[in-house]
Amino acid sequence: MDAVFAEIDKETIKFAAGDEEKWRELYEPLYPETPSNVTVIRNERYGPHERNFLDVFVPHDGAENKPVLMYIHGGGFFSGDKMWSERVYSNIGWFFAQHGIVTVVVNHRLVPHVQYPGGADDVQLAREWIYENIASEKYGCGSIDKVVLFGHSSGGAHVAMNLFAAGEMLLLRFFGRVYAKAESAGDPARPPKVPDFPPVAGLVLIDVPFWFDRTKPVRQRTIRSYYGSDDESDWGPKSALGLFQALPEDSPVLDSQKIPIYLGSVEWEVPETIDATIKFFNAYKAKSKPAGTLPLFHVTKRHNHVSNVLSIGTEDTSQSQPVLDFIRTCVGSK
Repeated sequence: MDAVFAEIDKETIKFAAGDEEKWRELYEPLYPETPSNVTVIRNERYGPHERNFLDVFVPHDGAENKPVLMYIHGGGFFSGDKMWSERVYSNIGWFFAQHGIVTVVVNHRLVPHVQYPGGADDVQLAREWIYENIASEKYGCGSIDKVVLFGHSSGGAHVAMNLFAAGEMLLLRFFGRVYAKAESAGDPARPPKVPDFPPVAGLVLIDVPFWFDRTKPVRQRTIRSYYGSDDESDWGPKSALGLFQALPEDSPVLDSQKIPIYLGSVEWEVPETIDATIKFFNAYKAKSKPAGTLPLFHVTKRHNHVSNVLSIGTEDTSQSQPVLDFIRTCVGSK
């Protein structure tokens, strides 16, 4: 680990598209052998698109009603894969499954084959797949009431937009049964849905671009490609931050006791991303219930924008242990 940390310390906040391969290659030798106490079920289809597949990491223990973690990878909206390599992002599935958590690692559509709100819709489809399937013995007897969502970078933006863009007020019918009354929308143009259905026990958002600096040419390209316009009056209300700010006061997403939030960053974060994270932190404080409640905010030392998730499953537990502790807190009483 010392050589990796030395390289991170040297590069500090320098991070650009393509740099992620350098960090992956540094981490590949640090993962242990494939664990024998985890079964991996690959490429389960959860939606109609060619990228709507997920992998399930099943612990080899006999416990029922296991916690479930759903992981959505990042990649700047343009890239990324649940199997970046044979070990990445299996490192995340293996680690949490070895701690008794059924872990679902999800692919989603990428630009140019998707625009807002397509990424959020993929998250919803994956959540519904988990709701309908994860309790079976094949998938480890996971509990539908113990599902924690984990999104990194742009994957975290998709998770956030999924939860924050709920539809107008009405009764939602899901597979023919009435479950709950939907809250009014962060995005009123979205189809009706209940933001916390399927149930969400907690939310892990790490290195997430809740907002964008449109003065950067590379960011203008991202915004135009995903939102269809780089005019802030168009994309701003549809960003994760904009959708959150538009949530009504009675939204369950604002209740920290219903949906606890782990908000993560790193010591050497991309400046634009930490600025957006701070904006979201302040917005959450202003709207949360009970009034003034803060998300759990954690900065992982000696890591950059991607090394933290790559470190999960290695001897370095500075990122994995706090997330594991948070998951256990979220599901402990369910």
